[in-house]
Amino acid sequence: MIPGYSLWIGWRLFRAGSGNRLVSFVSLLAVTGLVLGVALMIIVLSVMNGFDREMRGRILGLVPHIQLVRSGGIEDWRPLAQQVASLPGVETAEPFVRVAAMINHHGRSAPVELLGAAPGGRYAPLGPLPDGEGLLVPQGLAERLALTPGASLTLFVPAAGNGVPVVRAFRVAGVFATHTVLDNVLVITGLETAAKLAGLAGRVQGLQLQLRDPLEARATGYRLLEGLPPDYRFIDWIQTHGNLYQAIQMSRKLVGILVFAVVAIAVFNVVALLVMTVVEKRPAIAILKTQGASRGGILAVFMTQGALIGLLGVALGCLLGIAGALALGDLVRWVEDCFDFRFLSLAVYPIDYLPTDLRASDVLLVAAVGLGLNLLTALYPAWRAAAVPPAQVLRYE
Repeated sequence: MIPGYSLWIGWRLFRAGSGNRLVSFVSLLAVTGLVLGVALMIIVLSVMNGFDREMRGRILGLVPHIQLVRSGGIEDWRPLAQQVASLPGVETAEPFVRVAAMINHHGRSAPVELLGAAPGGRYAPLGPLPDGEGLLVPQGLAERLALTPGASLTLFVPAAGNGVPVVRAFRVAGVFATHTVLDNVLVITGLETAAKLAGLAGRVQGLQLQLRDPLEARATGYRLLEGLPPDYRFIDWIQTHGNLYQAIQMSRKLVGILVFAVVAIAVFNVVALLVMTVVEKRPAIAILKTQGASRGGILAVFMTQGALIGLLGVALGCLLGIAGALALGDLVRWVEDCFDFRFLSLAVYPIDYLPTDLRASDVLLVAAVGLGLNLLTALYPAWRAAAVPPAQVLRYE
């Protein structure tokens, strides 16, 4: 036989297809299924990566990684803040006061979390920090209660530090939008104003810390307590938002498994195609064997055909998946604007937009999995072709 005949014949089978309409249809189905499966897997992984990125960057950028609190509040907090901020892994340490409250505007009420923050801190990008009678209100809450800058509202604190409810009038100093779940509950005011409402005049409730690595929050919190009096304790983001983070991670794994199953099903269509090709080409295989083709050569012919089908399907799927992942965010926003509805609601999801984060490692992984599965599934029909007995086949030709 001519050297390299296996690759040449495999290429001819891949390029020429089949005169059998059923085999041609199955061929089209196999390639299309592989393309869509690979593209879908890349797009879904990009979306789940986007949720993970937004959770780490946007949500955990606003939520304190650690809240270091003390019973009765902290009076002289500045030396402690400097001490804590100098520890390895800690980026910032800022004073805070948090109060559970209720706001009312023209008969509409909503529960809120009132945060008292120091000026110039990490909440400064949301707007100028108000003092006195001013509040920064999130966009979601402002839309629900029809609040606009300058509007008056009533703040009700059920139980202040001395156990006496407090009712106080405020004005809306500004409206901010984080496009996260905080847009439904977080209301910001000056540190002194919140301290008075909480019955902590002259003190702060504690320090909120931002870490370089949020996943080290629990270990860092325990290290902090080792050098502090026993009346200190900490609350980390895992306690307040850990369920949300775990839900995103679990969803990513489950969706990955489901889409992997879609790719596997698409790859098994290649098995059906190659088996039908082997059945159709049995006389040709027998003739090749009579001319000196070895079992390994026949095996290589159909492995080549399967590999080329896999390369075509995976390559087109990767291109389609990359294009889809890059355009998905804009496409979703366009559909939302055209039909005036939201795919993601902050009442259910942690953010109100669809994020994507396309990573080259994911594309390479999906391509490798697709090609690997395709080659594995091509082994059986190729082995069946290599086992064709030429004498029995040619007896009836």
